[in-house]
Amino acid sequence: MNKKKQKIFHLITSVNLGGAENVAFTLAEHCKRNGDKSIEFFIVELYRSSTSYSNSKRVELKEKKIETLSLFKGFKHLSLIFAPITLLWFIKKEKPICIHSHTDLPDLVLANTIRLMHLFRMDIPEIIRTIHNTKLWPTYPRIAKYTESVFNNDVVVGVSKAALQAYCNIRESNNLSVSNRKMVVYNGRNLTVPSVIDISLSLSKINIAFCGRFEYQKGVDILINRMSSINRLYKNNLHFYFIGSGQFKHELDNLAKHNDNIFVHEAIPSIANKLHCFDFVIMPSRFEGLPLVSIESSFSKVPVIAAKTPGLEETLPENWPLWFDLNNEEGLLNIFEKIVNKEFDINELKQEAFDFANRLFSIDCMIEKYNKIYADLS
Repeated sequence: MNKKKQKIFHLITSVNLGGAENVAFTLAEHCKRNGDKSIEFFIVELYRSSTSYSNSKRVELKEKKIETLSLFKGFKHLSLIFAPITLLWFIKKEKPICIHSHTDLPDLVLANTIRLMHLFRMDIPEIIRTIHNTKLWPTYPRIAKYTESVFNNDVVVGVSKAALQAYCNIRESNNLSVSNRKMVVYNGRNLTVPSVIDISLSLSKINIAFCGRFEYQKGVDILINRMSSINRLYKNNLHFYFIGSGQFKHELDNLAKHNDNIFVHEAIPSIANKLHCFDFVIMPSRFEGLPLVSIESSFSKVPVIAAKTPGLEETLPENWPLWFDLNNEEGLLNIFEKIVNKEFDINELKQEAFDFANRLFSIDCMIEKYNKIYADLS
């Protein structure tokens, strides 16, 4: 007789290239509650994205027997209105024992769904919230209070110390109690498996990649603004590859149009396994929870040129020589000067970052800790 499967929903913004989404995919694929294979995970997206990456990722998830549910098939912002109703319907239909929410927009939709469930006197599943960022609702403080006021003593996981502190800060600033079921679980990654990238790289240049969303948080606009200074000095030495999508794509396309050492590409599936093709990865982030690209780069033995910001700074050794201050253009130019002049011991940097990541960000450790969380569910 087959044991009835217990279901867990992973609630994400959309099937897309992002740290929070990758964590949800990894947990859905690898977690088994106490080794019990009767558990079944669903990826639930607020709105249905339609890119080459998201389409191929859904196929991959289906092949792994992980179902994807879309709460809305229109515009992202409209999904915030309609998604709670659809989520309520899926909860009634599938009866999950737990909803595991990732980031602020899923938290908002879940909060509104819980309000509807209270209205209809429905039982609320267990709630797990993974906090993926160090700035929560920075421009919408009223929405922060509106969202947070619904949650009480749920399981709260910070992907870094800085992310968990951000959760505590926002609760306290809104006179809300902090959950006593909070903890830090560092995101883990598998060792990368090198594969070929479908991009023509120059063997005579230093190839530097930016991988992620072209958004304010990731600081891509900072890099855009500084590219004229960088190219004035090092255009003949450096090639930059921007891989992803987002609000600054038009500016990047325009930059690439006028600079033959700048290239823009759509998000690439399984990019972690292709990072080894580059000489460096650059991350000018303004804030992060715990960025997987940094960890994956270290596992790929690709040094990361990184802004010293909360969340990101937990992914690399404390005295990392490739740190730079976002407000100090000269500091970043100095790093490029040393790279071009081969002043760094690259092999030493690669090994130092690899050892650091391997010690703190094992995927087995992450899975073990989340398995324990799922095992403790009622």
